Amino acid sequence: MKFIPTAVKEIIERSIRALVLLACPLLSPASVQAEVSLMVYDFELGPNPASNVDYVQSLGFRGLVTRCSIPTDVAKLANYANRAATIRPFQILAYVDYDFNNPDSPQVWRDALPILARANAPLWVIVKNAPSTTAIHALLLQMATRSQLLGVRTVIYPHWRTDIENAAEAAAHIAQIGHANLSNSLHTCHEIRSGNQYNMAAVVAAHASTSELVTIAGADDNAYSGPPPPGFLPWDDAIKPLDQGRYSLLPFLQALHSAGYDGPVILHTFGIVNDPGHLDRSIRGYADYRAKLQ
Repeated sequence: MKFIPTAVKEIIERSIRALVLLACPLLSPASVQAEVSLMVYDFELGPNPASNVDYVQSLGFRGLVTRCSIPTDVAKLANYANRAATIRPFQILAYVDYDFNNPDSPQVWRDALPILARANAPLWVIVKNAPSTTAIHALLLQMATRSQLLGVRTVIYPHWRTDIENAAEAAAHIAQIGHANLSNSLHTCHEIRSGNQYNMAAVVAAHASTSELVTIAGADDNAYSGPPPPGFLPWDDAIKPLDQGRYSLLPFLQALHSAGYDGPVILHTFGIVNDPGHLDRSIRGYADYRAKLQ
C-alpha cells in the first residue's frame, strides 16, 4: 500500500466522517455500523441471549454487555458467548457484581472466568460491601493473578455508591496493589455522580492510558447536584439516550480520541424504559459525535 502523509490522511478521514453524518438519515443500520463501533448493555432486553444478540446486532451495535452476579448469570453469559461466537466480530462482555455480603460472589467470578477467556473478554468487576481496604486489595490481587493465567485482564468497574466510586479511586487502588494485570475503566454516569460533570476532559487525560473500557450515556446538564440524600436515587438524569439531555459528551469523547483510546465504547441504558427506538437513536447520535471529533 502506498504511503499516505498524515495530514492528507486526516483530511480524508474528516471528509468521510462528515459525509457519513450528512447521510445518516438515509443509512441502514449496517451502514452506520461500518462507521461507528458501539456496544450496549442488555438492560431491559428480553430473557433470551441469542435473540438479544441478534436484535442489537441488527441495529448496528458491535457487542453486548451482561451482568454476572448469581450462578444463573454464569449460564446466561455462556449462552451469550456461544451465540456471539457464531457471528464474530460481535463481542460479549460481562461485569461481575462482587458483593462481599453475597455468598455466591466468590464462586461466580471463578466460574465466569473461563467463559470470559474464550470470549476474549476482561474480568470487569464492581466491588461492594468490602469490610476493609485490605479486603478490596486482596480480592483484586487474587483476581488479577488468577485471570492472568488465562490471558484475561482484570478491570475495575468504578461505580457510584460502591467501594470504588470513580476512576481516580480505582487508580489509587491499582497503584497500591501494583499488579501489572489490573486496569481501570471510565463511565460518564459515575463520574457525573461523583462530581466530575464539568471536569470530564481532565478525568480522561488522567486515566485513559490505564483504562480498557468506557461507558457513555446522555445526561442532563445539571445531573450532579451535590451529595445525594439517603435511599434510592433514580438514574434518569445521568443515563439517557444519546439524543436526550443538554449535557454534551463531546469534551469527554474528544479527550478519549486525543489520548489515543481505541478500546470498546459501551452505551449505558440502565433504567431506560417505554422509549421505543432509543437504541437506534443513540447509535446515530454516537455517529454524530464521532463526526465532530478533531
